[in-house]
Amino acid sequence: MKIESLREVKNNFSEVIEALPRTGPVVVTKNGRSAALLLPIDEDTDLESLILSNSQRFWKLFDRAAAGKRTPLEKLPDDDDDKAWKQLAGRTRKK
Repeated sequence: MKIESLREVKNNFSEVIEALPRTGPVVVTKNGRSAALLLPIDEDTDLESLILSNSQRFWKLFDRAAAGKRTPLEKLPDDDDDKAWKQLAGRTRKK
């Protein structure tokens, strides 16, 4: 994995992007701290998995499902009922 400053990446963006298949991921730092990650992608890259792996909402739902905290299909709210979905996602299981 390569580490580059934001300034270096900004000044050489095209070269950094073109080199990604060879160098692999590049950590971009700002003021000495990690700020971003550039990843090489190709036709085999599963972008949906990459995005979901960084979603806190997804992992909360995953953990809830893995713990057996499931809601029967017939008790789920309508698709467009945001308030009900938020309430459902935030509820804790009673023992």
